[in-house]
Amino acid sequence: MRMSHRSALRHVLYELRGGFLLVPAAVMLAIVAVGMGVVWSQEHLPTVARSADRWWWTVSREPAVAQLVLSAIAGSIMTVLSVVYSVLLLVLTFASMQFSPRIIVAFMKDRVNQLTLGSFLGTVAFCLVTLPSIHSAPSPFVPTIAVSLAMLLAVASLVLLVYFVHNMALSIQPNSLVQRIALETEDVIDRLFERSPGELAPRASLPGAEGAALRCPVSGYIQFIDREALRWTAKDHGVCFHVSRGVGQFVPKGSALATVTPSDKASSACAHAALRAFHLGAVRTMEDDVEFGMLQIVDIALKAISPAVNDPSTAIICVDYLSHILACAAKRRPPDEQVFDDAGTLRLTLKQTSFPRLLDIAFDQIAHYARSDMAVCLRILRALRDVAEVTHDHSNLLAIRSTAQSVCDLCAREFSGAERSELLQRMEQVARITSVPPDAQRGPQSGSTPLT
Repeated sequence: MRMSHRSALRHVLYELRGGFLLVPAAVMLAIVAVGMGVVWSQEHLPTVARSADRWWWTVSREPAVAQLVLSAIAGSIMTVLSVVYSVLLLVLTFASMQFSPRIIVAFMKDRVNQLTLGSFLGTVAFCLVTLPSIHSAPSPFVPTIAVSLAMLLAVASLVLLVYFVHNMALSIQPNSLVQRIALETEDVIDRLFERSPGELAPRASLPGAEGAALRCPVSGYIQFIDREALRWTAKDHGVCFHVSRGVGQFVPKGSALATVTPSDKASSACAHAALRAFHLGAVRTMEDDVEFGMLQIVDIALKAISPAVNDPSTAIICVDYLSHILACAAKRRPPDEQVFDDAGTLRLTLKQTSFPRLLDIAFDQIAHYARSDMAVCLRILRALRDVAEVTHDHSNLLAIRSTAQSVCDLCAREFSGAERSELLQRMEQVARITSVPPDAQRGPQSGSTPLT
């Protein structure tokens, strides 16, 4: 079976870089390697030793003094490191309670947090690997370059600590948090969606015979589906996979992930190879899940407009960035639901997200719970107008108009007088922008023919 090594490598790197493991460990190991290399060079290379004696005059050559300096640096940085971890855990707890538990991963992927932890651990480890090289007998030796670097690392750690606190103060602000999620979601859209709206490929007719079920071996959320691996597996075994669960959906153990047609070719080797293309986990991730990014922002908005919090300003911020994500998606074509081999034979069908689906996720729940808040309702309609201005796709415009009408009907019942008139006026603006010729309103089959 031919596997998509590039996709598998991308998945592994995504899993590793999203926590407090890979980046901090890499930074620490790099600092330790530099320390070991500097100590060895000064001890074994005469040229380096002479240069150290000439230029590194600020460090005492007394072994006891050097040991005291390194011990003090290691102890103090270790104390500060415990404070850093405490602050980070406190921020994670606050963010989980104030916004949503789903956004914790955004803090874990923050490069400043990862680099701060790595540099502090690296400074402590640097001192620990340097200390054993200091000795008084048979001849005194002090790695003056390494001791000087340890002092520089200590100063750099203090500077980084100040920036870490500053970054934490910024990251718990709704604007920064929502913007970070929105930009990451935009990156997923750029990678998965076609940049040119174009015309959707015609759907091939599916075989009518029942296929063999591909059962899920474990329970979990689908985090990633290797389409290339499935395509090559289907071609090698002469079958077609019809994936019934999309990325982000939960699949219980024993449930059908996909069906294989024709069923008489669904061998155990074929099933085993196909299951390797599905990556399941305990949580949803942003690797290939556009909807999950929007759901995180929706969660923040729903928490903000709840009676316990009553913060419509945060909800409005979420609506603004949801419109940014929708505008990015509206200018692109969603991924194809059908994958063919080089000969044009259908090998794979998948469940993919769509622009109307993203519209529903973005505004259905927010409009329902914020229907009595005039500011949020008006901002939703303005967001829909902004999204409509960047697309010329018939089906997208019809979906925007339908969503706007639903929001207007839902919210108009809660207001009267001038507020109701303002709401209807905002709806009229959306209706003018989304007006579609009658021949297009009969229902576009491809969903991507541009307006003329």
